[in-house]
Amino acid sequence: MNLILKILLALKMAPKDKDLQEIYNCIFGDAMKYTDQFNIQMVAATYVAIAMRLYKSTLNPEEYEMMISTIMDSEVKPYIKDKEKLN
Repeated sequence: MNLILKILLALKMAPKDKDLQEIYNCIFGDAMKYTDQFNIQMVAATYVAIAMRLYKSTLNPEEYEMMISTIMDSEVKPYIKDKEKLN
């Protein structure tokens, strides 16, 4: 969640926390359902590819590079299901 806020704040487009939390929960839930059927790395790669296309379609080149830099400079916690790291 912090990574998303950091990116949005970096782009000066931060929405209300309630809206961000709602869409994050919906999309994260969908992603976790897909991991039951597909390899988690396939799911992650698909979401990254979709996100990059959406950003590339809506941001100017400077904003896009800022977003990529923000992602590269951010640390995230791994998702742990049933106290076991997903592979």
